[in-house]
Amino acid sequence: MSDETTDSCALEPRLQNRNAFIFATAWSLTYLAAPALYVGFVQAGLCKRLHTSDTLANLPATMWLAMVWVSVVVAWLFPEARLLKRILASAYSVMAAASAGVALVLFFNLSSTFIIWSLILHATLVGSANGVLAVMNWEVLSRGFSPRYRGKALSLAFGVGPAFAVLGSLGAQLLFNGSLFNWVAPAWLAIAYPYNYALLFTVGAIGMTFAAFLVSLYQIPLPEIEVKRESFMAGLVGGFKAFLGHRILLIASLAYLLVYCGNMVQINMSLFTQEAVGRLSEELTGYQLGLRFSFKMLCGFFLGWLLVRTNPKVPLLVTIGLQMAGILWVLFVPGYWFLLAFGINGAGELFGVYYMNYPMLCSPKTRVRRNLSFLVLLSSLVGLAPIFYGWISDTWSLRVSFWAALVLLFCTTLMVIFKLPSRPSPPAE
Repeated sequence: MSDETTDSCALEPRLQNRNAFIFATAWSLTYLAAPALYVGFVQAGLCKRLHTSDTLANLPATMWLAMVWVSVVVAWLFPEARLLKRILASAYSVMAAASAGVALVLFFNLSSTFIIWSLILHATLVGSANGVLAVMNWEVLSRGFSPRYRGKALSLAFGVGPAFAVLGSLGAQLLFNGSLFNWVAPAWLAIAYPYNYALLFTVGAIGMTFAAFLVSLYQIPLPEIEVKRESFMAGLVGGFKAFLGHRILLIASLAYLLVYCGNMVQINMSLFTQEAVGRLSEELTGYQLGLRFSFKMLCGFFLGWLLVRTNPKVPLLVTIGLQMAGILWVLFVPGYWFLLAFGINGAGELFGVYYMNYPMLCSPKTRVRRNLSFLVLLSSLVGLAPIFYGWISDTWSLRVSFWAALVLLFCTTLMVIFKLPSRPSPPAE
């Protein structure tokens, strides 16, 4: 995804293969713990079980998204390549600790207030760590791989990785509903509330602890001269002004922001389950997540092929189209067929990969890390979207919130079509 014409890596193939295995395994562990770490469906379902409003049910997702600014600060405070592995391990450790905290609150069956606040704190910490990982993983791909092995790492992580998400999602379904497809778990396997939720967050804590250990084993070539931390004005203020002054990069970032906002209506899609099929959303959460990641895994290979065969703009349009199709499916397809919307929407979630690829292509190599940090920072504004959709559904209905998201995505599609070039190129440094 970076400029591969001049890219190289000092590591021998054996070490790059090892890095690829670590990268893919860390992502697979994250996918396995997705029901707990991908703040949204599970947290919203638990909040509704505690009889909260739709607005409060969306608050954990809002906090998760609102903390991505932490990545820019971390990237500015600790720019040295020698700290890369330590930062990665710390981020995974924070996610592990946050998940363990929620598991303990649920295990001891504390009051609803404790549970809700633990979910909000969990979302805040996981959101902070997730933003740091989103930036630093690009640094790993840049320093620890040649173009060929970088492609291998991405294929493993985003091709095989979602299969672990499916496994985790079906496990969550079994925990919440006591059955999986037509198989009903025997009584001795049944885990009652709140211990089923506690087990789910425990799995997340264990997986992130292992990931923290794995990333400490990366082999990362270090530069002869380390980058020094710039002043606040030069590093953040000056860098952000340059970011805003790049017209194509700014439009691409705005499109990313708007598509991300449209995507966040998926929380209300989960809450809509009761109206669509007459069952609580938590009873079908595992199936929803399973469809989400199954479609993502299948579509991931197709979008990679499409990128090679066409240009960077085409996957942007395809992923927006998938998200609009998912919303239309919710609005017009009745009964249990409505659940397929979560698969279509899950495939559309791959917009995140391609909207990071596009600004990378239109950035000079020396500014890629900085520009991606600012792009991640901009995504913190998306934290307002779940609250907005929750307010719409509380004021009018869930269906009105779907129409609002659909209009937003349609307008963004027009902007991508008419304002972004098919093949972006970086300006001269």
